Order: sequence, then C-alpha cells, then structure tokens
Amino acid sequence: MNKYIKGVFLTSFSTILFGFNPMFVFFLQTSNVNLLFTLYTRFIGSIIVYLIIIKANKIKLYFITDLITNLKLFFCSLFFVLTAFLLIYSYTLIASGLTTLLHFFYPIIITIMSIFAKRTKMNFPLFLSIILSLIGVVLVTNPLEISANLFGIATALLSAVTFAIYLFILNDQKIKAIENNIFVLYLSFFSLLIIIGFSLFDLKMYKCLLTINLNYISIIGGVFYIIASAFGVSLFSRGARIVGGPIASTIGAFEPLTAVFVGILFFKDKSPSYYLIGVFLIVISTIIIALFSPKRKSIKI
Repeated sequence: MNKYIKGVFLTSFSTILFGFNPMFVFFLQTSNVNLLFTLYTRFIGSIIVYLIIIKANKIKLYFITDLITNLKLFFCSLFFVLTAFLLIYSYTLIASGLTTLLHFFYPIIITIMSIFAKRTKMNFPLFLSIILSLIGVVLVTNPLEISANLFGIATALLSAVTFAIYLFILNDQKIKAIENNIFVLYLSFFSLLIIIGFSLFDLKMYKCLLTINLNYISIIGGVFYIIASAFGVSLFSRGARIVGGPIASTIGAFEPLTAVFVGILFFKDKSPSYYLIGVFLIVISTIIIALFSPKRKSIKI
C-alpha cells in the first residue's frame, strides 16, 4: 500500500474511533464519575495498553533524555489534555452536534498556522477539500436547530484551538523521530501527570472517589473508552506523521460523521433532510485529499 494512502487510512479509522467516544463517556459517567476521573480512566488505561503492546512486540523501551524533546512532549500532552477536557466539558453545556461542529474548526486553524510557518504550501485541492468538509459537517450536524449556550460555544471553539496546536507540535521533526508506540506511551504518561496536577485544585475529584457506583454499563463504557482512545491516538498520530497536520485535520471529518450516526442509532437523534448531502460532501473531500497531496515543508519549532 502506498505510504500516503496508508496515512489517510490510519487517520480516517482513528477519527471514526473518536466519533464513538461521546457514547462511551456517557456510559462511563452513569456510575457518578466526574470529568477528571473520566480522564484518569483514559490515560491510566492507555499507559497499561501500550506497556502491553510494547512488551508483546519486543519494542525497546527507552528514556528520552533530550530536554528540548521532553519539553515538546510535555506541551504536546498539555494541549492534548486540554482538548479532551474542553470537549467532554462542552458536552455538558451544549448539544453534542454543535460541539462537534465547533470543534471541527481546527482544520482552518491548523492550516492557517502551517501556512504562516511556511510548513505547508496551499493548493486548490486542499482548499476545496477543507471547504467541502466544513459544509458537509454543517449539514450533518444541523446547528441551526440547536439552542446555543455562549459559554458552551466558547468552550467547544477553544477545544479546536488547543487541538490545532497539538497537531502543529505533533508535526515537529523531533516528535516524528520517536517510535509511535513509545510516543503514545509518553503522551499518556505526561497527560496523566498533568491531570494529577489539575486534580490538586479540584476538591470534587476526591468526593467523586467516595460516591462512585460502578455498574456493568459504566464498566463496559470505560473499557471501550480506553480502547477507542488508546488506539485512536496511536493511529491518528501515525497517520498525521505521514500525511501532515492539515491533511489529518481535514480527514477528521469522519469524527463528527460517526458521532452523528451514533446519535441516530443509540440516542434517537433526528437527522436533517439534507443529511445525505453532507455525508456525500465529507466523503468527496476525503477522496480529494487522498488523490492530491500538497507539497509540505518541515521546519524546526
């Protein structure tokens, strides 16, 4: 398989996994866990999963001693954690369809950042694919019929900014040089440390530990949330390293598409009459970027 096509496939599959996360989080939170505990579950689970993968595949586990690389890993993890935090929090403030739409503004942000950094050369197919995918997301999420909460909107938009910065750092040469499974392990480890730091200022976290009421639905949701998150991050980071941040962000259209399907199948959400048009535009935009690869330049950050 062509390396670029492989990158498109890996990124597409990972965003489909991410699209199921709202459902898994909903199941997990039926046991009365709060937002930080949900993130604890995600990152501790990811660490365990990738330690097993590294051991099973006999990958050499090594410590990264370079200070600059560790700093970049830390900031990459910081913006990754902020994205997860803001997304889950915004689900409690506004409808998931509107959250997904606003979060999907990150392709525009990452593309603008890459152009200013001279890391990506804009061409017409890339521009067209971004426009088509954004129109498609608008159609499938139908935001005009959703009542708005200004703070919720700001939270979802901020998640787009933090995710764009995460993708920008992910495309750094020092980060790319790290073996993918090792990278996800480090990302999960730094993310866990950051969540622990957040927890020190959240007294509700400790009250949550005393009131958790686990049930089979929450356990199943937690397990699948860990699996979808762990493998989704790995596949996305591997694919994004191949195709680059702007392309990966455009392929991310599959995430809101999956979220809409999940809403219809499991939560009985109503889809707009022009839903199929949105699906068509998202698929076409992905085909366009798979066939027309923009020339990319790498720079040091």
